[in-house]
Amino acid sequence: MNLRTKKTLTTLLSGTIVFTCSTLYRLSRGWQPFTPVFFGFVALFLATTWYTWWWYGDSPKAVALRATAEAKKAARQQLR
Repeated sequence: MNLRTKKTLTTLLSGTIVFTCSTLYRLSRGWQPFTPVFFGFVALFLATTWYTWWWYGDSPKAVALRATAEAKKAARQQLR
């Protein structure tokens, strides 16, 4: 599993745990489950997960280096 997937899944899991505990706490206090604050937290949680996915993405330089290496490998295999 690559770093991007690991970091995104970690963010998703930790956010889910915090979000669930927070929601359960608020429900135990008698609050309504679906308020604007609830949807605000959902939006913030999803934005954080997307940002993590974007931040740990492949850089254009890494993609170019990988493509060059694969092209060289293919050229060597054609010579055999």
